[in-house]
Amino acid sequence: MEFGLKEFIIAVITTNKEMVSSAMVPVFYARDEEHKERLALLISKTTTGMVHDLEDGTYIIVKH
Repeated sequence: MEFGLKEFIIAVITTNKEMVSSAMVPVFYARDEEHKERLALLISKTTTGMVHDLEDGTYIIVKH
């Protein structure tokens, strides 16, 4: 029988400077949409996570 976390949020990437996280997840603040896309790509590639668009200027990267 296998126990442990299967899915979890690796990072939050946003252009919203007012977003403050009280969670234990790193938040990356992007300068603009292009920077947000680049950060999401690089972080997801290095962590083998999947990028999900929350459609409010925010992406989350989830390990499935």
